[in-house]
Amino acid sequence: MIARRNFIALGAGLTASLVAAGYSRLCLTPVVENVVLVEQGLPVSQSQALPQALPQAPPQTPPQTPPQTPPQTPPQTPPQTPAQSPRENYARPPGDHHPDSMILDQIAGEPSQFEPPADVVLSPVQRSAFNSALARLRRLQNYVGYGNFNIIGWDESLKLAQERDAVGAFAQNELDLIEQLFFTNAETLGFYGDKVVSSLSATIVRRDIEKIPGSGHFLFKGDSIATYKRIRQDLGDLVILTSGIRSVVKQIYLFMDKAEQVDGNLSLASYSLAPPGHSYHAVGDFDVGKKGFGRRNFSEAFAHTDEFKRLIDLGYLNIRYPEQNPFGVRYEPWHIKVV
Repeated sequence: MIARRNFIALGAGLTASLVAAGYSRLCLTPVVENVVLVEQGLPVSQSQALPQALPQAPPQTPPQTPPQTPPQTPPQTPPQTPAQSPRENYARPPGDHHPDSMILDQIAGEPSQFEPPADVVLSPVQRSAFNSALARLRRLQNYVGYGNFNIIGWDESLKLAQERDAVGAFAQNELDLIEQLFFTNAETLGFYGDKVVSSLSATIVRRDIEKIPGSGHFLFKGDSIATYKRIRQDLGDLVILTSGIRSVVKQIYLFMDKAEQVDGNLSLASYSLAPPGHSYHAVGDFDVGKKGFGRRNFSEAFAHTDEFKRLIDLGYLNIRYPEQNPFGVRYEPWHIKVV
């Protein structure tokens, strides 16, 4: 489904006009944003450069011959060499790019349901702003704490960064880059899920959430909490909460962190993590896993555990991204659909 063939660079053009926008409630209605254009660009580095297809040679004109001599057959043009997939040309093995070492094989092996877009890769100029913004978000997470970082809003993040030397104020190019990531039309990345949060300044209302003891995560009161408590009642501590609410800021950070692992390839990142604004973790979904299973809880290995089989046998749970789903997302057996 996601066997992309060419690199393009994510174009600039958005201003930081929305950065100072006031707080707003989460928008639960899917919204389609189409405000970032994508333009042709060069590979990020020589190690990532795709081998170009050989140019098609023009047919040669047969030489003139006497009337009695049969015309000569023009020589055959050599067949055009197909361009390699970006995934065939990575300098490092897939395991160095993604915690799930099988992910690139999964992409290549899936049946194609549509012509995928070209891979979107950060340009060298964008990569500089990307690196500094990601480092600043990491410092912010360290400052406010892992649990609080799951629910912090964008405006609050800007204020803290401005006031705390341990974080440091966001530079203008960092703000522009983050806005561009948030407002990019996700379909250009090969992601076809809904945009469930339309405002960069969307906030998590604290009275509507509850912290889950021992997890560092929060869940929304109502259906999310009720579903999780029902799972715990039926399966006990065999299944644990591995990810709950993710604010816009947390999703931006996770997406950027994933993109860093794949050398700035936003399309590869979107295959295993919803782009900012498109995560249902912001409105009610959550992840579960097997106790003591570690990072394998976020790989297909979880689907082969007894815990997952027991979850499915409960009969009342749905998985947000099943196998061969139409959203451009890998199989996520751990992602519980609530909304």
